[in-house]
Amino acid sequence: MEGTRGTAALAILVCAIVASPTRAADWRSIVPTVSGGAVEIVVDSKELTYHTFDWKAPLRFSVEGPTRVKILTRLRIPAGSDGESYTVGVACDGIETMMEELSTAPSDRARYLTLSGCRPGTIRRIYIDVPTGRHGYELRAVRPAVVEARVFEATGRKPRLASIAPREYGSVETLCYLDKELTYYVLTKEAPVVLEIIGPTSVKVNTRLLYDDTMSNSQTYVVGVRADGGPERLYKIEAVRSEIVVCRDRRNVVPGALRHFTLAVGDGMHSYEFRLVDTVASAVALKFYIPRGDLANEP
Repeated sequence: MEGTRGTAALAILVCAIVASPTRAADWRSIVPTVSGGAVEIVVDSKELTYHTFDWKAPLRFSVEGPTRVKILTRLRIPAGSDGESYTVGVACDGIETMMEELSTAPSDRARYLTLSGCRPGTIRRIYIDVPTGRHGYELRAVRPAVVEARVFEATGRKPRLASIAPREYGSVETLCYLDKELTYYVLTKEAPVVLEIIGPTSVKVNTRLLYDDTMSNSQTYVVGVRADGGPERLYKIEAVRSEIVVCRDRRNVVPGALRHFTLAVGDGMHSYEFRLVDTVASAVALKFYIPRGDLANEP
């Protein structure tokens, strides 16, 4: 491949590109049977219902195992406080099974719809592995504190994937496959692509090299990925022309066969910058997917 000189000097090179997702389930909401009440929290203009609990008024729900439960919690923080810690006790069938010590700060993306004099804390998550059979769970705040929560159960099936758009990109390319038109985001050496995502989740990054008439069939390209301004990780990808996918608007450009890699995203909001590091092609087309259930993730 032309233009590969200098690649050896790059910090990290990953040659195996196909990886399995780190998540194994979609999530469905569980409505508690008992709580201290409901409160509406607006997150990035989206209105969500949370259920309240404290030391005196617990939150209770039941679920059929084996499964996994995810609990999104937000501490109700008095105005003027920069952050606080809180502890959540979890009991299963009347027996205390775990104590989660959490710390948080006021969220700059969430607000109460009707409450004043307080702010919702940044999301903190609790996971419970539920054994076989039907079990009842109870959550309490260990010290005087008011906590809001949303509860989810893993569906136990392979997650359906949802396409997500990056925050920054130079242009788009519409690719046609059978009767489908798919929007890809064009990555060039001059124009990086920036994706913002709320974890925990995994991102499947679909890539296709964009061939012109001068390029031979067998090619190599390198995509660099930098998370939150940290060290760049490089993905070296082997490509051939696709025999079934075409560009809708440019007949002189041929998409490469699909190649993908997967990014494991930690808790909270993260920014990923994608850079085209090395190729003889002018551009690579990118498309991003996450498990559909993770679209409900909140910062």
